[in-house]
Amino acid sequence: MSIRVPTSLMLAGFVVTLFASRAEGYIHFPPMTMQKMCKDSFQIRLLKIVKHDKEKGIIVFESAETFKDRPSPITSFKHVIRPEAKDVKPIFDWMGNGKTAVAFTLEGMNRETPVGFGYVFIDRYCYSVDYNSEGKYWLLIRAEPGMSACFHGAVKELQETIKAVLEGKEIKVPVKEPLEKEDADKRRKEINDILKINRKD
Repeated sequence: MSIRVPTSLMLAGFVVTLFASRAEGYIHFPPMTMQKMCKDSFQIRLLKIVKHDKEKGIIVFESAETFKDRPSPITSFKHVIRPEAKDVKPIFDWMGNGKTAVAFTLEGMNRETPVGFGYVFIDRYCYSVDYNSEGKYWLLIRAEPGMSACFHGAVKELQETIKAVLEGKEIKVPVKEPLEKEDADKRRKEINDILKINRKD
Protein backbone atom coordinates (compact mmCIF):
# COMPACT_ATOMS: atom_id res chain seq x y z
CA MET A 1 0.00 0.00 0.00
CA SER A 2 1.39 3.39 -0.93
CA ILE A 3 0.94 6.47 1.21
CA ARG A 4 0.41 9.77 -0.59
CA VAL A 5 1.91 12.77 1.16
CA PRO A 6 0.25 16.09 0.30
CA THR A 7 2.50 18.26 -1.84
CA SER A 8 2.05 21.20 0.54
CA LEU A 9 3.46 19.14 3.44
CA MET A 10 6.37 17.93 1.36
CA LEU A 11 7.13 21.50 0.32
CA ALA A 12 6.89 22.75 3.90
CA GLY A 13 9.32 20.07 5.04
CA PHE A 14 11.70 20.96 2.24
CA VAL A 15 11.56 24.67 3.13
CA VAL A 16 12.28 23.92 6.80
CA THR A 17 15.23 21.70 5.87
CA LEU A 18 16.54 24.22 3.36
CA PHE A 19 16.28 27.10 5.85
CA ALA A 20 17.91 25.13 8.66
CA SER A 21 20.77 24.09 6.39
CA ARG A 22 21.29 27.58 5.00
CA ALA A 23 21.06 29.19 8.44
CA GLU A 24 23.63 26.82 9.89
CA GLY A 25 26.09 27.61 7.12
CA TYR A 26 25.41 31.33 7.48
CA ILE A 27 26.24 31.47 11.17
CA HIS A 28 29.11 28.95 11.15
CA PHE A 29 30.76 30.22 7.97
CA PRO A 30 29.96 33.94 7.76
CA PRO A 31 29.94 35.68 4.38
CA MET A 32 33.31 37.42 4.34
CA THR A 33 32.56 40.01 1.66
CA MET A 34 29.88 42.68 1.82
CA GLN A 35 28.61 41.61 -1.60
CA LYS A 36 28.02 38.05 -0.34
CA MET A 37 26.61 39.29 2.97
CA CYS A 38 24.01 41.35 1.11
CA LYS A 39 23.19 38.46 -1.23
CA ASP A 40 22.90 35.76 1.45
CA SER A 41 20.97 37.73 4.07
CA PHE A 42 17.17 37.56 4.00
CA GLN A 43 16.76 40.81 5.92
CA ILE A 44 18.96 43.89 6.18
CA ARG A 45 17.77 46.63 8.54
CA LEU A 46 19.01 49.85 10.04
CA LEU A 47 18.28 49.64 13.77
CA LYS A 48 18.08 52.58 16.17
CA ILE A 49 18.46 52.31 19.95
CA VAL A 50 15.38 53.54 21.81
CA LYS A 51 16.25 52.11 25.23
CA HIS A 52 19.26 50.47 26.82
CA ASP A 53 20.56 49.20 30.15
CA LYS A 54 24.32 48.73 30.36
CA GLU A 55 24.15 46.98 33.73
CA LYS A 56 21.79 44.33 32.42
CA GLY A 57 23.31 44.25 28.93
CA ILE A 58 20.02 45.03 27.21
CA ILE A 59 19.56 47.05 24.03
CA VAL A 60 16.09 47.76 22.64
CA PHE A 61 16.13 48.79 19.00
CA GLU A 62 13.46 49.92 16.58
CA SER A 63 13.68 49.37 12.85
CA ALA A 64 14.56 52.73 11.31
CA GLU A 65 15.00 51.63 7.70
CA THR A 66 14.78 48.43 5.69
CA PHE A 67 17.25 47.75 2.88
CA LYS A 68 16.20 44.15 2.15
CA ASP A 69 13.24 42.24 3.50
CA ARG A 70 11.31 39.00 3.44
CA PRO A 71 8.19 38.14 5.45
CA SER A 72 9.34 37.17 8.95
CA PRO A 73 7.66 35.75 12.06
CA ILE A 74 10.04 37.82 14.23
CA THR A 75 9.03 41.32 15.30
CA SER A 76 11.33 41.91 18.28
CA PHE A 77 14.51 43.97 18.02
CA LYS A 78 15.60 43.54 21.64
CA HIS A 79 19.21 42.38 22.05
CA VAL A 80 20.70 40.81 25.16
CA ILE A 81 24.44 40.63 25.83
CA ARG A 82 25.50 37.55 27.75
CA PRO A 83 27.23 38.50 31.05
CA GLU A 84 30.07 36.05 30.35
CA ALA A 85 30.62 37.17 26.75
CA LYS A 86 34.18 38.17 25.87
CA ASP A 87 35.44 41.22 23.97
CA VAL A 88 32.17 43.14 24.27
CA LYS A 89 33.60 46.35 25.74
CA PRO A 90 33.41 48.13 22.33
CA ILE A 91 29.66 47.40 22.30
CA PHE A 92 29.13 48.89 25.76
CA ASP A 93 31.30 51.90 24.89
CA TRP A 94 29.19 52.50 21.76
CA MET A 95 25.81 51.87 23.38
CA GLY A 96 23.49 54.87 23.78
CA ASN A 97 20.00 56.00 22.85
CA GLY A 98 19.80 57.18 19.26
CA LYS A 99 22.84 55.16 18.15
CA THR A 100 22.34 53.07 15.02
CA ALA A 101 23.44 49.64 13.85
CA VAL A 102 22.88 47.49 10.77
CA ALA A 103 21.56 43.96 11.21
CA PHE A 104 21.97 41.28 8.54
CA THR A 105 19.77 38.29 9.35
CA LEU A 106 18.18 35.06 8.23
CA GLU A 107 14.70 34.73 9.77
CA GLY A 108 12.16 31.98 9.31
CA MET A 109 10.37 29.06 10.92
CA ASN A 110 11.68 25.73 12.13
CA ARG A 111 8.45 23.75 12.30
CA GLU A 112 6.35 26.00 14.57
CA THR A 113 9.22 27.92 16.16
CA PRO A 114 10.54 31.27 14.87
CA VAL A 115 14.28 31.12 14.32
CA GLY A 116 16.81 33.74 13.37
CA PHE A 117 20.54 34.28 13.10
CA GLY A 118 22.39 37.44 12.30
CA TYR A 119 25.33 39.79 12.32
CA VAL A 120 25.04 43.26 13.80
CA PHE A 121 27.48 45.92 12.66
CA ILE A 122 28.02 48.93 14.89
CA ASP A 123 30.69 51.57 14.29
CA ARG A 124 33.87 49.62 13.49
CA TYR A 125 32.75 46.45 15.26
CA CYS A 126 30.43 43.49 14.82
CA TYR A 127 28.68 40.83 16.89
CA SER A 128 26.58 37.78 16.04
CA VAL A 129 23.12 37.03 17.44
CA ASP A 130 20.64 34.17 17.71
CA TYR A 131 16.91 34.65 18.27
CA ASN A 132 15.46 33.35 21.53
CA SER A 133 11.86 32.44 20.65
CA GLU A 134 10.76 31.93 24.27
CA GLY A 135 12.02 35.29 25.53
CA LYS A 136 11.45 37.09 22.22
CA TYR A 137 14.91 38.64 22.11
CA TRP A 138 18.17 38.28 20.19
CA LEU A 139 20.99 36.84 22.28
CA LEU A 140 24.54 37.90 21.56
CA ILE A 141 26.42 34.79 20.48
CA ARG A 142 29.86 36.37 20.43
CA ALA A 143 31.85 39.41 19.43
CA GLU A 144 33.01 39.11 15.82
CA PRO A 145 36.14 41.28 15.37
CA GLY A 146 37.08 39.09 12.40
CA MET A 147 34.14 40.52 10.48
CA SER A 148 36.26 43.61 9.87
CA ALA A 149 37.31 41.61 6.78
CA CYS A 150 33.71 42.06 5.54
CA PHE A 151 33.30 45.71 6.55
CA HIS A 152 35.15 48.12 8.79
CA GLY A 153 33.81 51.63 9.18
CA ALA A 154 30.99 53.77 10.53
CA VAL A 155 27.35 52.69 10.31
CA LYS A 156 26.57 55.73 8.16
CA GLU A 157 29.14 54.59 5.60
CA LEU A 158 27.79 51.03 5.77
CA GLN A 159 24.30 52.25 4.84
CA GLU A 160 25.61 53.84 1.65
CA THR A 161 27.71 50.74 0.92
CA ILE A 162 24.68 48.45 1.23
CA LYS A 163 22.58 50.59 -1.08
CA ALA A 164 25.33 50.61 -3.70
CA VAL A 165 25.86 46.85 -3.47
CA LEU A 166 22.13 46.10 -3.73
CA GLU A 167 21.93 48.35 -6.79
CA GLY A 168 24.70 46.32 -8.40
CA LYS A 169 27.23 49.13 -8.41
CA GLU A 170 30.96 48.52 -8.35
CA ILE A 171 32.20 49.85 -5.04
CA LYS A 172 35.30 49.58 -2.91
CA VAL A 173 34.20 48.33 0.50
CA PRO A 174 36.27 49.54 3.48
CA VAL A 175 37.74 46.51 5.28
CA LYS A 176 40.43 45.77 7.82
CA GLU A 177 42.50 42.62 8.05
CA PRO A 178 41.79 40.89 11.39
CA LEU A 179 44.65 41.05 13.88
CA GLU A 180 44.50 37.30 14.43
CA LYS A 181 43.38 34.37 12.32
CA GLU A 182 40.66 32.56 14.22
CA ASP A 183 40.57 28.80 14.69
CA ALA A 184 37.46 27.72 12.73
CA ASP A 185 36.83 24.58 14.82
CA LYS A 186 37.07 26.54 18.08
CA ARG A 187 34.71 29.19 16.74
CA ARG A 188 32.20 26.56 15.58
CA LYS A 189 32.24 24.84 18.99
CA GLU A 190 31.74 28.13 20.80
CA ILE A 191 28.76 28.97 18.60
CA ASN A 192 27.23 25.51 18.98
CA ASP A 193 27.50 25.70 22.78
CA ILE A 194 25.67 29.04 22.87
CA LEU A 195 23.00 27.94 20.38
CA LYS A 196 22.31 24.82 22.41
CA ILE A 197 21.75 26.86 25.58
CA ASN A 198 19.73 29.58 23.85
CA ARG A 199 17.37 27.11 22.22
CA LYS A 200 17.40 24.67 25.14
CA ASP A 201 18.12 21.78 22.76
